[in-house]
Amino acid sequence: MAEAQGAERGNAEEIARKRPRLPQAFQDDEQKLLKNYENIESKARKILNLVHERMKFVDQLGDAPSQLTYLRDRLTTLQEKSTFSVTSIGLFGSTGAGKSTLLNTLLGKEYFLPVSGTQTCTSCQVRVSVCRSKDYEAKIFLLSEQEWKDELEHLLAFLEEHEDDEEDESNKDVELAISKLRTVYGEGAERRSYEELLRATPKVNISSTGLIAFQKRSAEELSKELDPYIRNQDNDEEDQMGSGSSSMREGTQKMQHWPLIKHVEVIFPMSDLIPEGVVFVDIAGMGDSNKDRDEMWKECILECSSIWIIADVERVFGAKTQEIMLREAIKAFQAGKCCDITFVVTKTDNMNVEEYLRKSLPSSVEVLQKPNLVYTVSAREYWRSEMTKTLNKEETEINMLRDHVRKLRLNMMKNQLQNYVREIYTIFCLLDIYRNESVEERDQSFSLGEYVKLKIQQLGTQAGYIFDKIDLHLDKGVGSARKLYKKNMEKLFNKGQKSRGFHRTLKALCRRKGELVSRVFGRLDINDVLAQAVYEHIDAPFETIFRKQQPMNESLQLVMDDFSTEIKDKFKSFENNTALKNLRLNFLLQETDNIMKGLEGKILLKKKSIYESYVLEIKSRLSPHYEEASRIRGEQSSQRIIKKLYEAVDEQVANNMFERAKNKMKSQFQELKEEMTSKLEKDFSDMFSLAFCPWNRMCEMVPVFAQEHQEIESLFRSLSEPHCP
Repeated sequence: MAEAQGAERGNAEEIARKRPRLPQAFQDDEQKLLKNYENIESKARKILNLVHERMKFVDQLGDAPSQLTYLRDRLTTLQEKSTFSVTSIGLFGSTGAGKSTLLNTLLGKEYFLPVSGTQTCTSCQVRVSVCRSKDYEAKIFLLSEQEWKDELEHLLAFLEEHEDDEEDESNKDVELAISKLRTVYGEGAERRSYEELLRATPKVNISSTGLIAFQKRSAEELSKELDPYIRNQDNDEEDQMGSGSSSMREGTQKMQHWPLIKHVEVIFPMSDLIPEGVVFVDIAGMGDSNKDRDEMWKECILECSSIWIIADVERVFGAKTQEIMLREAIKAFQAGKCCDITFVVTKTDNMNVEEYLRKSLPSSVEVLQKPNLVYTVSAREYWRSEMTKTLNKEETEINMLRDHVRKLRLNMMKNQLQNYVREIYTIFCLLDIYRNESVEERDQSFSLGEYVKLKIQQLGTQAGYIFDKIDLHLDKGVGSARKLYKKNMEKLFNKGQKSRGFHRTLKALCRRKGELVSRVFGRLDINDVLAQAVYEHIDAPFETIFRKQQPMNESLQLVMDDFSTEIKDKFKSFENNTALKNLRLNFLLQETDNIMKGLEGKILLKKKSIYESYVLEIKSRLSPHYEEASRIRGEQSSQRIIKKLYEAVDEQVANNMFERAKNKMKSQFQELKEEMTSKLEKDFSDMFSLAFCPWNRMCEMVPVFAQEHQEIESLFRSLSEPHCP
């Protein structure tokens, strides 16, 4: 017997030796933490699956108590829930800042994504992730049929006054529109009607699934296959069509998809450099002229866990684009899921160190106060040979940036795992109650319920006081907006003073309800320009209200933390003074944590609509006027459109547009207060109905899970120990 066991162990060790080692990006100490998290997650899931399997009897009960069906549904939800969500890092920077070069270097592939020292290379949004795949994979997502029809209509409307095209030969937006149409439909497409083009057969072989996918054994093979789809064409595809070798013609055929590409996803096998679960998003430029791609661009920024503002060191000082990038990043932090902002200054082999050290960063926003805010990197030096380089690899700070990525990933994993195991632990606390017949009557919970109701009302009142603090800032912002709106509009319109084709841009701007991404003028947004003075006054207090780390006196999180502490202290004192059992107390404490976590998630979603409400109200008020202005044609149309927009804004300002937008934002804060209190009232009511219900019937039905309960409690406690950072 012992010999057989020894042989089995020997075989297992031999198999383990032959099995290829899976690459691992984490350092030794980090690897131990990762292994610990993975082990805890695996054990927790096994326990959860066992409980779920043994609770299936509930499905067979014709008249199962509502508490048991609730438990079954909660187990099913937890079983289907992914423990670890991805850590999404958005690389956000202007044209030529070196985003693709930086991403290539972080991935350890110098020329994977197309790069160039002189022009924009990436034409669409590219997402790169690492997973347990043996191949390199790519998925190219195309615009849907309806999305392309909308784009086609926009392109043709933009070119509707084509008789002036001689004046607009230098207009890159016109060139881009014509290029898109010719690429899909052929020469002369810009002179055909919308209906004609809908009936025409596209030159491009469009996938019916809206997806082009392929996989390769090496990064070099995938890069070669992918390059024609994501490299910015910049109008030279016309010169290549129909010429060259068969491979060149094949590449050209792939290039013809570029007007239809929505975004690209790339998957790398496991790496020694970047952890599994990290997704890098190369966010192209300042958005996209296509409405659907631009909406995706904005949503992508809001969904990012971390945003890196990438800047070429030669452009970082006083560059207007950097101010815009920073504002967009702060907006993502205010309204989205972003919890980390990092500045990455590229091409620092060209850097004047003394000048860089004088760089000052704006805002007292929490996310800009971390110690490692700025990284100065040089990808070019990283790849140079030892004989020619002036900086060693450590001095290029590429490895420091990789360290930052690993720590960000580990911290997110720990927080997500804690929340997941806490939910499972709470279910066991509830099962304990189900298993033990209670002698307490339902009336015993009455005093607790009344106390919690009172505290919820007080929480609502305190939240209202905090939200009211922004009123003064809103009032000041409205005053500034009234004074500055004409001047700010003038700055926007002055961008097109020297452009003969600006009338087309203005019409497109009006058709898009005041916001447009132009190749020539960048991101244009009349609504944002009008609201900018208000946001400059409210950004700091807004950040204080929703600050989570190190909350201040006027932070909502501090009020919520105090509320949670007082509630749990009441439960503990109630246990000491009554017959409340330990198992019931555990459930009340853990479920309170779950309720508060759920409330934090709701607030995270709501703060986006609150923050955006001001500018969206302005957009709504001006929408009919944009539509009217877009129909202006003929001579001096630019001046007439601008005049119409000034008149429209003057009219709306006279009708208290800024004050109405202020009231809209205040009403959103009021809604949040009401939603917070109503959610807490419902969740605590449900909790008490579960904790203080007679279980005479349930105690005979529910299996015993004493050992599993002990195991899950041990796992939960281990995540709170100091060695888990």
